[in-house]
Amino acid sequence: MNKAKSLFIVFFLLLLNLTLLHVATLSWHSPLGAGWMGVFILALPNFYLFVWMFMGRRARTSRNLHLLMATNLMGIALVLTDPAMETNPWPLILGNLIFFSSIAYIFWYSHLGERSNSQLNEGEKLPAFELKTLDGGRFSSDQFKGSSWILIFYRGNWCPMCMTQIREVAGRYIDLDRLGVKVGLISPQPETKTRDLAQRFKVPMTFFVDADFKASKKLNLVAEDGVPFGLKWFGHGKDTVLPTVLIINRHGRIVYSDQTSNYRVRPEPEQFLELARQKLASTEA
Repeated sequence: MNKAKSLFIVFFLLLLNLTLLHVATLSWHSPLGAGWMGVFILALPNFYLFVWMFMGRRARTSRNLHLLMATNLMGIALVLTDPAMETNPWPLILGNLIFFSSIAYIFWYSHLGERSNSQLNEGEKLPAFELKTLDGGRFSSDQFKGSSWILIFYRGNWCPMCMTQIREVAGRYIDLDRLGVKVGLISPQPETKTRDLAQRFKVPMTFFVDADFKASKKLNLVAEDGVPFGLKWFGHGKDTVLPTVLIINRHGRIVYSDQTSNYRVRPEPEQFLELARQKLASTEA
């Protein structure tokens, strides 16, 4: 299933880019008819969604993207009511491709499956696993004890929502530090990619490499074939991790667990702060 998703997302992005380029070329020569205008209304908001995500404004969207669905319905209605459809079927073909691809993106591609990882539930002890530090050393999960941590398992530098989530947490680092909470960022991506990411931030967050998916496998967080097709040519592997956030107290016990079922839906950084104030204060005594 994930292999199909890795191909789908590349197809969808190419479809949007090529369609907008084609519509722009057509509009340069003559006014657009109803069908091509419908195709434009379909393509532009879907394209903008990805631009918006890569701009890193927020690390979350609504789950079902109601506004996007409304514009999709408006666009496909124009395509289907185009009187020139019989003589030129291309608006109908492209319109349907974009419409159903957008629905697939919202309700299929974005969905990570129902997650019920009991070993990461609130109240559980953090399972034993091993990570690699950027200086080449080994780090055992037992070493988290003695301090409170936010642990963010992120997919990689290629994931815009993951990058925005990390920036959000970095922006609230002082508030977290005042509460005595450290930030650990964990990814199975190649060490060079993690090192590049660490250099972007000037706050003392700790970056870990989940080498050979040792930690992800123990925690059942591996997403096989979860990396979009083609990124291996840019130094990424084909597998990744399911985005997960844990808050643990100084005893190594999980006091908060976010196992999102939709990669576009992430907790707010203010939620971390409020949970840290409430749950860590009550468990650290």
